[in-house]
Amino acid sequence: MIVFPAIDILDGKAVRLLQGRLDAVTVYNDDPVDQAHQWIAQGAEWLHVVDLDGAVTGDPKNIEVLERIVALGVPVQTGGGLRSMAVLERLAGVGVRRMVLGTALVTQPGLVTEACERFGGSIVAGIDARDGKVAINGWREGTEYGVLELVRELELLGVKRLAYTDISKDGMQTGVNYGAYRALGGQIDIPMTASGGVSNLDDIRDLHTIGKQLEGVIVGKALYENSFTLADAIQAGHGEEA
Repeated sequence: MIVFPAIDILDGKAVRLLQGRLDAVTVYNDDPVDQAHQWIAQGAEWLHVVDLDGAVTGDPKNIEVLERIVALGVPVQTGGGLRSMAVLERLAGVGVRRMVLGTALVTQPGLVTEACERFGGSIVAGIDARDGKVAINGWREGTEYGVLELVRELELLGVKRLAYTDISKDGMQTGVNYGAYRALGGQIDIPMTASGGVSNLDDIRDLHTIGKQLEGVIVGKALYENSFTLADAIQAGHGEEA
């Protein structure tokens, strides 16, 4: 299981939010590239980079920063405001390995189909949900879509990967919604990455027991708050004891 240390960029800084709220921001590093260096030095196998400015505005604002992070040589998965083929082409051109579509999954199914045809498994469906219902536009707008309902539609459009965030858990360090990930994993045919609420190594170990259906976990605040080391998280993600 891949452990993705998260770098969320807002106003040019590496931050964490509580439940996606822009009025509950903690700045952890004034330089997201420096933060990427730190995670790589601690053994990061992948990086998960989110352009929060892009997620809110619908237009990526930190592509230059992202390019500098990609140049460090570790595979990067990124999302936030990816709503056009031009942006996807640019990101792929600078070496981004996985691109996470969010709002476009609901509002631009044609783009999803085209992106999957062009980039295949490099496209990740980033589904963010609150109380089982999908949220879009930087988590500010709810929809009537249930998670499984949307995943089923996306599979038909050609989506090969899913990243699922439980908004109520995100940034809270209160534990992952293990039951939701296990239940969803048992009903879909594509690999999934879990996000939201990781508070300790046992959360990662528990997710590992779901098996190959869960290919990764995104970890943010727990790493920034030194609840455990990235090296220990990676070990737990591999099913190894520290």
